[in-house]
Amino acid sequence: MNSYLDRWTASLLLPASARLTQGISVVGHRETHFEPRSEFARVVMTVNPAEEFDVVDNVACRKELEALGVAWPMCVVFGLLDVVMFAEFGPLYKMRVTLDDAAYHHIDSSENAFREAGRDAGRNVIEVAKRDRLIRP
Repeated sequence: MNSYLDRWTASLLLPASARLTQGISVVGHRETHFEPRSEFARVVMTVNPAEEFDVVDNVACRKELEALGVAWPMCVVFGLLDVVMFAEFGPLYKMRVTLDDAAYHHIDSSENAFREAGRDAGRNVIEVAKRDRLIRP
């Protein structure tokens, strides 16, 4: 298994992680239209408190995504980390991310689309955590 956190944080100094008090399920979505092409990606994930960062890939269409040339699941995980590591309440990296589902389009899905969907999921994690007061230092 890849150590996503180690690869993403290779040049960063990490302060102590904020912690979730319970699990959160979110959807990350990217759908934009550029001429002459569009970008589309959708990911469903569950984020649970954990002692260290971990990713579990339960997506059934993983082989199809890899056949598209998408660096699955790295681009989604990096997009998520782009957001949760810089949350206003502090970095949020002591969690287990379970990738539950993904939707793609054989032409309009790309690594960038999935990274943006991961970022959207990260923003949704932060929004739910703040709204429902699920964060502790």
